[in-house]
Amino acid sequence: MSILSIGVSGLIANRHALDTTGHNISNVNTEGYSRQRIDFNTREPFLSPAGYLGTGVESSEIQRQYDTFVAGQMRTSLTVSSELRAYYEGAQRLDDLVADPDAGIQPTIQNFFDSLQGLADDPTSIPARQLVLTEAESMADRFHYFNQQFDDTRTRMNGQIGFNVGEINRLAQNIADINADIKLAYGSTPNDLLDKRDQLVNELSEQVDIQVLQQTDGAYNVFIGRGQPLVMDTTAATLGTQPSGLDPSHLEITFNYSFGTQIITDQISGGTIGGLLRFRNEILDPTQDRVGLVALGIADQLNTQHQLGLDLDGLVGGALFSTSSVQVLPQPGNGSSITVDYDNVSNLTGNSYELTYDGADFILQDLVAGTTQTLAAGSNIVDGLDININAAGAITGDTFLIQPTRSASLDINLLINDVRRLAAGGPVQVRPAVDGNGNPLNGGDARVTQPANSSMAGLPLAGGDIQLVYDDQGGPTSGFEVYYPGSVPGVDPFDDFIVYDNLNTATIAGTQVPSAQFGAYGGISFAISGVPADGDSFTISNNTNGSSDNRNALSLQNLQNQNLLLGGTATFDATYIQMVSDVGSKTRHAELNLGAQESLLVRSQEAMAEISGVNLDEEAAKLIQFQQAYQASAQVISVAGTLFDTLLGAVRR
Repeated sequence: MSILSIGVSGLIANRHALDTTGHNISNVNTEGYSRQRIDFNTREPFLSPAGYLGTGVESSEIQRQYDTFVAGQMRTSLTVSSELRAYYEGAQRLDDLVADPDAGIQPTIQNFFDSLQGLADDPTSIPARQLVLTEAESMADRFHYFNQQFDDTRTRMNGQIGFNVGEINRLAQNIADINADIKLAYGSTPNDLLDKRDQLVNELSEQVDIQVLQQTDGAYNVFIGRGQPLVMDTTAATLGTQPSGLDPSHLEITFNYSFGTQIITDQISGGTIGGLLRFRNEILDPTQDRVGLVALGIADQLNTQHQLGLDLDGLVGGALFSTSSVQVLPQPGNGSSITVDYDNVSNLTGNSYELTYDGADFILQDLVAGTTQTLAAGSNIVDGLDININAAGAITGDTFLIQPTRSASLDINLLINDVRRLAAGGPVQVRPAVDGNGNPLNGGDARVTQPANSSMAGLPLAGGDIQLVYDDQGGPTSGFEVYYPGSVPGVDPFDDFIVYDNLNTATIAGTQVPSAQFGAYGGISFAISGVPADGDSFTISNNTNGSSDNRNALSLQNLQNQNLLLGGTATFDATYIQMVSDVGSKTRHAELNLGAQESLLVRSQEAMAEISGVNLDEEAAKLIQFQQAYQASAQVISVAGTLFDTLLGAVRR
């Protein structure tokens, strides 16, 4: 071994080092690049009489500066951050929509009820009546707008899910292709291919949660969901999308096998896709259902009350708004069948349900609360719904999606376009006894409030007026007697009922009630106050001149402040505000979680950069070091040449 070969080995080794350093510097801005380091080893020494003599240097390996554990932590942070970002962005857009103080639903509801107050103030006013119809139409339009926004959001989200599934397929195929290249190069170290593959894996982890296992030959196997093999060695599987069999507005994610497809939507999580699915299930669907509950509640309660009044022409009021029906979406292939109707809108929760037959029982699950209960065949009253199950032919796995209020904000429409059809007046009125000249005849100071009616059964009064006559018998039996020479359901003509006495007790058909008020008589209720004199009488009759009557308008307006939703615990406004608060809370929580997770991601990226990142100052120092070593090796070769020339010169002499 000569000094020449020693110099050449140094020249080659340091040239490799310079190439490696230059490669690092050139890729300082390449995403996913891992810094490379060259390792030197001394060559096999030569045994001489004086002992072992060195034979130079060789570059043994170009090492990739990479830590599998830190890379795994960063990949996990990427997955969680992407999920939270997709969830938060969707939640924020929806929060901006429902909480808008000007463009939200709440202002239009308030404007509508304000217009009812204006109608109550002047029930004969045509402009006041027109304003009610205008505000009612505006409120319905705002519900329609919100419903369209929800549907558009779902459509955009489905498109994004489809795009992300395509990205997953592309990345999986690229990883499989690089696996093949790495296997061909295995034995040496294809550092740049390893970097490229890990960068693809990082991008894949941003789309969905994955598990990565490395084979002994260097290839990656990538799994998603509950162990579905997305990449196996050099083969990549594909994902697909299809409309849900239960709810076509929902897009399902499928795993494509050679023998068919498997729906894996409920099995995958994390990444952008996981965030989109969580947003859909936790915020978008429940919010649309809750807005629908407000729309349905308003329409149902207003319709009920409006049909208890008289319009400007003395006709009984009709329905003010159209209302929706319960959406029941059966799974294709079900053996059983169900029908679902509203039992009591006030008891609706505003949630959707899934009914499944498990082979023994029908199990109803609240998709928001997560609670379950077992239902029997036949009629079941649950949360304001009447669920009627026909179990004949039931097959294990039969599934039904029940959406009580999903379409309610779309289906609410104003049914009245004639201002005269607004039923502002009450159908009956009360008058104290008067003589032929209109002078009062009653001697006491008793007062009877204008009647309210809980139904239109028996109205208008067809058999004659109802007479209330006070009979003072000087004892507990003293009281008003009711005379109705007609047909009242459950009441015989001319039956006498004690409804008031001076001993602070009152009865209707033997039932005690407060002295100042007794319930309802044939669907008509009123209150008596003051002290009557013997023979005082009042007449309840049909309201034949109710154009200036505002009682039903007041009743309509008063609905705003009554707890008519969520089991009688919330007003229309409170129900909407509760929904807005829930969306805002989830949005804020997601924002905080995203901020914390992005901090963790930054730290993991910094930790990875400490290991794999290129430091230009360090590389510049190495460049000088290896350049000087290269020059020194060249000098060794020069010395070898000088020695050789000296030897040749000696031989010539």
